[in-house]
Amino acid sequence: MGLDRELTDLGLSSKEAKVYVALLELGTASAQAIARRAGIVRPTTYVILETLARKGLASKATGPDAKKTLFVAEAPERLEIYIQQQQQQLELRRQEFSRLLPNLRSLHLRGEERPRVRLFEGKEGLQTLQREFIGTNAEEVVGMSSDDVMEELFPFRSEEFDREIRSVRVQAEVRSRHIYTSSRGPVHTREDDARALRESRYLPPEKFPIKSSFAVHGSFLSVVSFRLKIIGVLIEHPDIADSFRAIFESLWELAGQYQHTAIPQSQHGVTPVPPPLTRREGGVCSE
Repeated sequence: MGLDRELTDLGLSSKEAKVYVALLELGTASAQAIARRAGIVRPTTYVILETLARKGLASKATGPDAKKTLFVAEAPERLEIYIQQQQQQLELRRQEFSRLLPNLRSLHLRGEERPRVRLFEGKEGLQTLQREFIGTNAEEVVGMSSDDVMEELFPFRSEEFDREIRSVRVQAEVRSRHIYTSSRGPVHTREDDARALRESRYLPPEKFPIKSSFAVHGSFLSVVSFRLKIIGVLIEHPDIADSFRAIFESLWELAGQYQHTAIPQSQHGVTPVPPPLTRREGGVCSE
């Protein structure tokens, strides 16, 4: 790494560092000579020399020709004084920030009264929604979806859903409680749930014919429609999120009466059907 690049770590700009190094190498020199040595056009070099002079790192000098302005670098020890001045300015900024912080917080709280709403479309949009939804915090995710509707877009054992959607929550080690409806009944096994860091409960689709999924994570509410094409809405508002969380808790308690262990159909003499959510463990929303 060149000396000029190392000087940028001390707070000089790239061009300031080049001009300062050129000054140190040349001693007393004209702006034209400095510009040539630094590899910077002369008009810009003049501006930088004035800046270095204000920072105490350069000064003007008079040569044999009194009409010609020359420049000379101050001793490198001046850099320490320059750094101390930066630290003092930083402390002043901290104090000013402390003074402004109450007003900034007041504005932020007023802004929180309005929900922040964003729309996502398509599978790529679903990936973005899921990353933003899960990435907010490590709290539990709760939600509800229809297996039958989701399977219209994502067939069984969809590697795409596994790779792009399911892994987001599981890799983040965010646990979930999930309510699902399915025309095949309560098919999620304890093994499915353990692998997906999830606890799931079933509700019959004839009593709860939902067409979209919803999930709540912290102050975020995610609502996704899977019919024909994917459309997702991400709403950030604590009261809205808490309201849907209360709805979920009521449904969760109701779903308790429909629970029994999912039994592989092979035990009844029928070829087993792959667990429907193996491909979506930790997928969009709460799954």
